[in-house]
Amino acid sequence: MSKRVPIQTGMRNGKLTVLGPSDQFRRGCRLWECRCDCGNHVFLEPYKITGGRVISCGCARKGRSMADIAGQRFGRLEAVERLPEKRGSGYLWSCRCDCGNMTVATVNQLRNGQITSCGCAKREALKKRSKDIAEQRFGRLIALEPLEKRMQGSVMWRCRCDCGKECEASYNSLVSGNTRSCGCIKTEHEQPPLHYVDGTCVEMLTRKKLMANNTSGHTGVQATADGKWSARIVFKRKRYYLGTYSEYDDAVKARELAEEKLFGEFLADYYAKTDVSQNGSLPVSSDAGFNDKSRLGHNSSENQYKVKRSTRILENKPLLKMEGRICE
Repeated sequence: MSKRVPIQTGMRNGKLTVLGPSDQFRRGCRLWECRCDCGNHVFLEPYKITGGRVISCGCARKGRSMADIAGQRFGRLEAVERLPEKRGSGYLWSCRCDCGNMTVATVNQLRNGQITSCGCAKREALKKRSKDIAEQRFGRLIALEPLEKRMQGSVMWRCRCDCGKECEASYNSLVSGNTRSCGCIKTEHEQPPLHYVDGTCVEMLTRKKLMANNTSGHTGVQATADGKWSARIVFKRKRYYLGTYSEYDDAVKARELAEEKLFGEFLADYYAKTDVSQNGSLPVSSDAGFNDKSRLGHNSSENQYKVKRSTRILENKPLLKMEGRICE
């Protein structure tokens, strides 16, 4: 292992001549003054001089960036003319690619092989490495061309949707079926917003479809352990017991009558307030002016739902009990 040559006044390194130590320091290291052959003076650390890391004031590098490379070829590119703009410390050159496109690059990028085309070579190599799915259909999407982007290692493809929009999707998401449109399918199947009044969802009151966990075939009717059928209903966050019946049809009828009594006036008032019919679409507003409890008869003597002690929800029908109380 050779010893490092100690720095001395008068020694030369490239275009630099060491003049001597200075009073300047950089990160605790004394700087030495050097004179370049072009006449400029620079201050450097000793290891940069003895190690050959710096050989000029920067004029040597500037000379390389000013080199005339017009007409020279670098891969698919041919240098045409030098531009006044710079990228870093190097001037940009306008280059013509074999495919006909124009691009710009610095002298160093061209000579080092960093840029050899306008980008067409990279796209062609990418297309060869990835499976070609161009013009193939995936749901509503048609794959057009691969992109340079990646998503978790999967090549991104530019796609055109049947609705006319273009989007980007990964190869894996297309072939797996996870992506089938630009998003228009999801938009078409979006559920309308739910509307709540005093904690009650209006859409749930008019819902005809059974819940997934329903086993009786009718909402609010449930089989008991002794083979009978119990009927219940929930309204405004309160659960009402409608009775237990030996026959299934009787429990269903009790539930339907309770729905008519509890839901009927509520829905009629709601639709009248929002000025829509039961078959029409519901408004976007969720309050619908129902914050005033007096409109629902909470404090009115005419409220037929007011809790009483010895009344029945319907004549000759089981008692309607709510939290241990009997309701009309």
